Amino acid sequence: MYDYQASMHHKLIIIGAGASGLMAAVTARDLGIDTAILESNDRIGKKISMTGDGRCNITNESTATGTDEAVALSRKYHSSQAEFPLPVLQQFGIRQTIDFFNVLGLPLTRLKEGFMYPMSLQAASVLDIFELALEDRNVPVYLNNKVLDVTVSKDSPRFKFTCRTETEEQVVYTSEYLFLCTGGLTGLNAGTDGSGYALAQRMGHTLIEPVPAIVQLKVQYPHLKALSGIKLQGRAHILVNGEVVRSETGEIHFAEYGLSGPPILQLGRKAAVHLARGDSVTVSVDLMPGRTEEEVIEFLEMNWGTFAHRTVAESFIGFLHKKLIPVLLKEAGIGQEPNLLCQDLSWKTKGIFYKILKHWDFKVTDTHSFENAQATAGGIATKELVANTLESKLVPGLYLAGEVMDVDGDFGGYNLQWSWSSGYSAAMALGKHIFK
Repeated sequence: MYDYQASMHHKLIIIGAGASGLMAAVTARDLGIDTAILESNDRIGKKISMTGDGRCNITNESTATGTDEAVALSRKYHSSQAEFPLPVLQQFGIRQTIDFFNVLGLPLTRLKEGFMYPMSLQAASVLDIFELALEDRNVPVYLNNKVLDVTVSKDSPRFKFTCRTETEEQVVYTSEYLFLCTGGLTGLNAGTDGSGYALAQRMGHTLIEPVPAIVQLKVQYPHLKALSGIKLQGRAHILVNGEVVRSETGEIHFAEYGLSGPPILQLGRKAAVHLARGDSVTVSVDLMPGRTEEEVIEFLEMNWGTFAHRTVAESFIGFLHKKLIPVLLKEAGIGQEPNLLCQDLSWKTKGIFYKILKHWDFKVTDTHSFENAQATAGGIATKELVANTLESKLVPGLYLAGEVMDVDGDFGGYNLQWSWSSGYSAAMALGKHIFK
């Protein structure tokens, strides 16, 4: 396609100027490694600028529990190899992340549920600090250079990796070591299009099929339009083939397509993975998570007994969202009886209300797409990487960091934390290898 005439050489080339690539570049350069970055966009960290509603949720301090921090933190991650993230998180965890950004000149602040943000509450501050850090360290960043292909030479250690890019300059980039920090499939507008998967596969690696994670659920339900816009505190359970596989509590949002809100986003990964396998997936919503089933029955019976002269609809006012009430009446089969009194409720209808308030089931038909998801589940198989260094077992000198591999975290800053941790660990491992 191109007749490449010139080459640019560095000891280490990092493909991707996202979170993991930037962390790796700063760490590697501080170790004295000649480092450069190839980035397909016209600026660094484009996806970072879009995270956390424009504020950048850098990490989450809620799992910082002293000596057990790394173990607690590792439980927030998912991979085909469940124990794979732990050695990386032990090297660079939450405390190290906070210290790292303080050293760069970016103090963090803690908001709700341990979410950590730049003190400015602006994602742009993160990019500005990294730009200054790269400039201070004389790390070249070759922008508008999308890598189309990587060839690996077995004959020349100095020119082991050759990167060909989509650029008019007709320059190839060669290096002795290569970091693949290209991200997953989320943030297509930021250039994270999964192209790193193809590069790794051409070098012999295996791809575990990616699916959206931290994502909204589409459900099959006839009254979604009537529920749209409702937000409530509840508990949601994901059931796969009838068995509960995960539960989360928090603010649940109803929309015309289905369900959203932090608890649903946390459950989205399970739904996506099992839907891809052809399993039956259901989300069950508990509208009164602070009470047991027996307590709910006792509460309703007392309410209906005390206000027997009121209509059933009126009996729910005060503890349920008002827009929910007509839908619940339809679910119980009395939607056409708006004036039915509590004293006239049948035992069968009461039983339906008991069940709905604790187990309101919705059949999950799909998740939203990668365009709406906040993370990618799946990626390059971790069994082909050395767990504590992230070096490829198939191609010596090739390292992976960030979302390109089969590791994804929960909602709340954990995926950015994995980028910081993996970028740092890969760079430190390379430094130990070079300067041993």
